[in-house]
Amino acid sequence: MIWATGAQLHNALSWGRDSYQITEWLINYAGGFVRRGLPGTLIGMVSNATGIQANHLAIISGLVCYLLLVVWLLLRATPIFPAVLILSCVAMGIPAYQDSIVRKDCLGLLFLLGCLAVDRGRLPGPLRLLILNLLVGTAILCHESFVFHAVAGFLLLGSRDQASMAGMNFPRRMLALLPAGICFLLTVIHHGSPEQAAAINDSWMPLWRTIEPGNPALATPDAAIEALGWTSEQGLSLSLYMLTTGWYQPTAWAMVFGITFVLVVLFTDRSSDREGQAAMQSRIQVTALLLAQLLFISPLFLLGVDYGRWLFLWVVSSMMLHTFGRRAPARVETWVARAFTIARVPELIARVPARDWYLLCFGVPVCWNLHDFLVASPLSRHFEIIRSWL
Repeated sequence: MIWATGAQLHNALSWGRDSYQITEWLINYAGGFVRRGLPGTLIGMVSNATGIQANHLAIISGLVCYLLLVVWLLLRATPIFPAVLILSCVAMGIPAYQDSIVRKDCLGLLFLLGCLAVDRGRLPGPLRLLILNLLVGTAILCHESFVFHAVAGFLLLGSRDQASMAGMNFPRRMLALLPAGICFLLTVIHHGSPEQAAAINDSWMPLWRTIEPGNPALATPDAAIEALGWTSEQGLSLSLYMLTTGWYQPTAWAMVFGITFVLVVLFTDRSSDREGQAAMQSRIQVTALLLAQLLFISPLFLLGVDYGRWLFLWVVSSMMLHTFGRRAPARVETWVARAFTIARVPELIARVPARDWYLLCFGVPVCWNLHDFLVASPLSRHFEIIRSWL
């Protein structure tokens, strides 16, 4: 994982206009208000003030967000989720091996962490609502996917603490976050256009010339900046094309998600001092959370085909929600417990206990061909490295 992270950051120094990782951070308001434009505007201001290249600031920002999330999970989530699971390709290993540490995914999860911490705190009600709206609104202005992987679970999943927002009825919760909802509405209305993409690309032209001098295509928007001009119909047609042009890709990704699900449940609360009913109850709660979060993020599967990113957001957000005591509806947990009994899950786990080496053999592919699926795991990656050296 350390090798994969270091190699990715070294390679990122040469990423430019055609990199989704870099350009996602550099979307700004040069062409007017547009979704995802807040980070790029702030990076541009810092770059102008310090003289540091904007792409380097994007790399630093992505790395800092990633490390903060890793540290928090290792400090707070390990009583239930083993460190080996957190650092594997089931969770924090996904952006390391998928070359997506520089993306905004970890930033959105940190905003979710902030919301959960504020909600569980003991701040006065009005101040808490003000901070929550600032956090949610800012997160949405960074990337609108926050609504699906964070806001939905934050609003709909219960908590043991009845003083938190989760203790309110649903209409009151929705009303409390109305200002943040307006931010989301703005991103839906001003989702972007080809003209705005061209203006944003032009604003970074000096940077593109520094990274790729002499490239004749620099004047044409590319990657995440160019994608601002896409309509929801284009995103939906791309997803439907992938799902309806053969059995291989849908089946392969369904297996990746299924194996991820099984590994998370298998490794949950495997410590020897909590075996038996207590550990199984934790697995039931985590399973119910995973199912709820999968439902909440499901629109992302139709609007985009970055399935590895959706997988990462799904698993890590579920871990965070469970760590903060959030629960799926009681009827979902009851249904899961009944399914566990029918499928004899406790007996299966006793026969196939969680072994660390399982996680060395599983990975999430960067692309979708058969070779990428076969070499996605950490073990296969190391074999590929050794082969390239021989």
